Amino acid sequence: MFIVIGTTTVDLFISGFDKVPHFEHDEFSTSSLAWCSKPLKTTLGGNGANSAYVLAALGAQVALCSAAGQDMLGDTVTGWLRERGVVLDGFVRSRTHGTATTTSLIDDRLNRISFYHPGPLHDLHFEDSPLDLFRRATTLLITGCALLPAMHPDGFRAALSAVREQGAATAVDIGPAVGKPVALADLQPLLPLTDYLIANVYELAICTGLETVEASARCLLDAGARTLIVKRGADGASVYRPDHETLHVAGFPVKAEVTIGAGDTFNSSLLYALSEGFDLERALAFASAAASIVVTGGRSVLGAPSRPQVEAFLRQHGF
Repeated sequence: MFIVIGTTTVDLFISGFDKVPHFEHDEFSTSSLAWCSKPLKTTLGGNGANSAYVLAALGAQVALCSAAGQDMLGDTVTGWLRERGVVLDGFVRSRTHGTATTTSLIDDRLNRISFYHPGPLHDLHFEDSPLDLFRRATTLLITGCALLPAMHPDGFRAALSAVREQGAATAVDIGPAVGKPVALADLQPLLPLTDYLIANVYELAICTGLETVEASARCLLDAGARTLIVKRGADGASVYRPDHETLHVAGFPVKAEVTIGAGDTFNSSLLYALSEGFDLERALAFASAAASIVVTGGRSVLGAPSRPQVEAFLRQHGF
């Protein structure tokens, strides 16, 4: 079983306008009102919920350790997850907090401004999930670290230790680089227990304080990272390992509708492919293909593909 620890939100997308309006006064005006050609979209969000949903869509058994409120949005988000088959034994329904939300304004050039409400996620602890769940893990993914302050670092280390005792594979995504981003010192106690460390280019630079991907990669490998996977968006992904040449797999040339959820789709699909015995290069291509399907579908991860759909996409692109 896959176990995912991470955030759960309801995402609201406001799009279909050429530029973001600016504050002027408390009345409608030409500069403060944007006409939207597309309707408001509501979808599943949060690094943890996205990742679990994608894994379930691919056919994996997966449990999500996260939280939402006991409100309408909480009912909606747990309904999406249950319908997809995600196990919610480690999912907390808070009586004191509303469900976390992210409201994103996305212009026609895909520039984005987001407004985030954390709900119960800042109070989520390792002890909120049953220990027996971690004993059933074959792969653990920790994601959304900066948005789970009560879990970091002791709760994350406890979870990693619990699944490593069962021989499970482990992965930590250091993003997103918001609030108090994950720094190298925060990662130090987790690296000995982490098989795959994952970041995008921006998160990597914020974590290490270094200007280039290569310098950041060397810094993390020297600190004890076993395998560093760097997501490069449309440019694919790179893998850095001690005593190995850098492995790079290119992305696929697709036109993105919504980029939210792409990174989570990549993470889940990569770990799924590795669990199915794919070699690393093939697993990276599989993950990039799944992410490409999600960004072109316009539904974020609610449009997550099945394994046959990803394999059909790969065949269409010569893999």
